[in-house]
Amino acid sequence: MPGQDRHPHRGQPDGGKHPSANGQGEFKKLIASYLAGTDDNNSTFQALKNYFPAGDAYNVRSTVPFSSERKWSSVTLEDGRTLVLSAPEKLCPQIPRDMEEQMAQGKRILFVGLCSGTVTPDQIQPMGTIVIADKLRKNAVPTIRYFYRQGADVKVISGDNPLAVSAVAKRSGIRDAERFVDASRLTDAELEHAAERYTVFGRVTPEQKRVLIAALQRQGHKVAMTGDGVNDLLAMRQADCSAAVGNGSDAAKQTAQLVLLDSDFAVLRDVISEGRRGINNLTKSAGVFFIKTIYSVLLCVLCLLLNTDFPFIPIQITLIDAVIEAFPAFFMSFERNDRKVEGTFLGSAIRSALPNSIAIFLCCTAIFLIAPGMGMDRAQASLLMYLTVGCVSLAGVVKASLPFNLLHGILSTASVLGFFCAVFLFAPLLQLPHLATGGAMLLPFVAIPGILIAVLLKIPRQQRKAAL
Repeated sequence: MPGQDRHPHRGQPDGGKHPSANGQGEFKKLIASYLAGTDDNNSTFQALKNYFPAGDAYNVRSTVPFSSERKWSSVTLEDGRTLVLSAPEKLCPQIPRDMEEQMAQGKRILFVGLCSGTVTPDQIQPMGTIVIADKLRKNAVPTIRYFYRQGADVKVISGDNPLAVSAVAKRSGIRDAERFVDASRLTDAELEHAAERYTVFGRVTPEQKRVLIAALQRQGHKVAMTGDGVNDLLAMRQADCSAAVGNGSDAAKQTAQLVLLDSDFAVLRDVISEGRRGINNLTKSAGVFFIKTIYSVLLCVLCLLLNTDFPFIPIQITLIDAVIEAFPAFFMSFERNDRKVEGTFLGSAIRSALPNSIAIFLCCTAIFLIAPGMGMDRAQASLLMYLTVGCVSLAGVVKASLPFNLLHGILSTASVLGFFCAVFLFAPLLQLPHLATGGAMLLPFVAIPGILIAVLLKIPRQQRKAAL
C-alpha cells in the first residue's frame, strides 16, 4: 500500500525561535531574503511564504536548492554570508531537548544558520529555528481506516525526521506508527529487510524510496505510491500504481498514473471503488459470456467424434447472445460493486462459466445418445438441445445475479421471459420446429439435472498469496 512523502495535511509554521541579540527584525529579513532568492517551491516553502510577510530583504547573489541527499538549502547574500535552512541533525551539532520534544509531538523543525565559508556544522552560526505544525485534513483518519478495512497496509516514507513523522502517523490512525526507523543509517540490504518490519521510514533518500518499493514487491505485495515532488519520481516509477497530488511538481504529475487535482487523498476511496466496480462486474459478465465459448468448443469436439453437423445455426446463437448474455451484462456493468477483487480475471471468469458449460455438454451428449432410441429426428433433437442450452445458460444468469436485489430480479426475469417468448414468437425465423410430445417429456429430465449440475458444481479457486 502507498507510502506517502507528504501526509494528508497542510503545513503551517508554528513560529520562529532565535537569539534575541539578532532581533526579530533581522531574523525576518534573513527569511525574506531566502524566500525571495530560493528556487524551491515545495510545501515547506509555501508554508514559510504564507507565514512570513514579504518585506525588506538582502540582495541574493546565488542559491543552492534543497536536496533530499543534503537535507538543506541555502542562499548566498551579496555581503558573502550564506543563509542555510536544514534538518537539525544535519548541521546542528547537538539537538536541544526542546527540539526533540517538539519533534515527538509531530512538529517539524527547520534549523536556520549563517556561515561565511563551506556549509559544515562547525562553520554554522545558529540564528534560530522554525517550528512547523502539520494539520491533519478532516478526512485523513476515515481514509486510513478505509484502507485497513479493505485489507491494505499503509506505510509512510518521508524525508522528514522519523520521530516527527511517527507522531503525525499516530494522529492519522496508522497502525504500528511507533515502529519507525531512520533510513539514513541503513544500507540498501538492511533497508530491504526493514521494509516489512517497520511502518514509518524517515530521512529517506529518493533512491531508498525506490529500494523500499522494490523490496515490498519482491515480498509479494502490490504497491501503490503517492508523492508530490521530484524526490518521489524513482519510487513512483517502480510502484505498481502511482498517484500525484495536484499541487505537486510537474514532474511528479507527468510520472504518475493518477493525479489528484484537488490534492485530496480521500478521493482514493472512490478510485478503488470505481476500479473494483469495473473489474468485478466485467468478471461477472464474462462468466456468463464464457459459457457459450466453452460449450461450443466441447460440442465441436463431440460433433467431430460423432461425424455429425453442429446442432445450432448462427441466428439461434445470436438470440442467446442478445437475451441471455448481452442484456443483463450491460445493466449489471453500471452497478456499484466494492467487493474485494480475488484471483485473476480470466481464472475467475472461466471458473464461473465451467459448471454451466460442463452441464450443457453433458446434456447435449445425453440427447445425442437418447434421441435416436426415442424415434426423434435430427430437427427435434437440435430443438431439445437448444432449449436445454437456454435453460442452463439462464441458470448462469441467475447465479451471476446473486445476491438478489430489485435490479437483479428484474434482469433475471426479463432474460427468462425474453428467451422463451422469442423462441415461441420467432420460431420460423430461428428455424425451430414445434416441440413434439416426446421432446416435451424428455426436456425436464435433461434440463433439470443440467441446471442442478450448473448450480451445485464448484470449481475450486487456486490459492494465491494476497496481492495487497
